[in-house]
Amino acid sequence: MNLMQAVHQRWAAATALNAVLPATRVFTGMSCDSSLPRASITKQSDKPTSYASDGSAIDAVAVRIVVFHDHYDAATEIIHQVKATFDRSSFALSGGDQVQLMQRVNDFEEQLDDGTWQMTVDFGCTVYLAAGV
Repeated sequence: MNLMQAVHQRWAAATALNAVLPATRVFTGMSCDSSLPRASITKQSDKPTSYASDGSAIDAVAVRIVVFHDHYDAATEIIHQVKATFDRSSFALSGGDQVQLMQRVNDFEEQLDDGTWQMTVDFGCTVYLAAGV
């Protein structure tokens, strides 16, 4: 399971988060479905930071979660639950890989021209890769 799949799976397993926006409305990358509400999870960057002689590595991965909603209060509740679920968390990936720390680094909001609220949270992830690159 890769990082994006693991984030999506954790979303589905988080009762409070899944209650305000079901994981079926969360997409990896851009969605063809324009109906609201919805969210997307994207990997913004993946930078190796260190390598070990055993073939393992540490990567710094930037992950962005964007929520689209037509109601401001509902969108902010989803973002609150996103932060509660993912900020300062760690979890296993496949093959011995592990997210050692997923930490919020930035968030912002804007109202689009059509009135839709776009709420964005950026996370920095420290990822241990057991098999290296």
